Amino acid sequence: MRSLFVLVSIVVALGFVVTGLINGLDDRALARSEREAEIRVGTAVADAARRLGLAPDWVAYCRAETRRKLATYPKDGSIPFGLRYSTAETDEVERAIRERETYERQDQILCLTLLPASLREPASP
Repeated sequence: MRSLFVLVSIVVALGFVVTGLINGLDDRALARSEREAEIRVGTAVADAARRLGLAPDWVAYCRAETRRKLATYPKDGSIPFGLRYSTAETDEVERAIRERETYERQDQILCLTLLPASLREPASP
């Protein structure tokens, strides 16, 4: 009886170890996907700034403006801004990463595009 208990305990422990390893691989893959998305956004926005003849400081400004906007979105589980990565399925997180990448790229490029006109406007008192 005791050996059966030990055997079951070992099987359960191995199950936890294997599950932990699988989850660790998923987490690393998702982190890599998120880093790659950030790199693609940065490259696209830098290219747009170069085409518009804007300094890299304006890229940083538009990135900060996008982050400020993102901070105002509700944390209600909606994709992509309110999704809790720790409780979501892998496919949900991947979709959220893609949608967030698209939003950030478009928002920052729009910000850069509007800058030249706003810089020419006289300051209002």
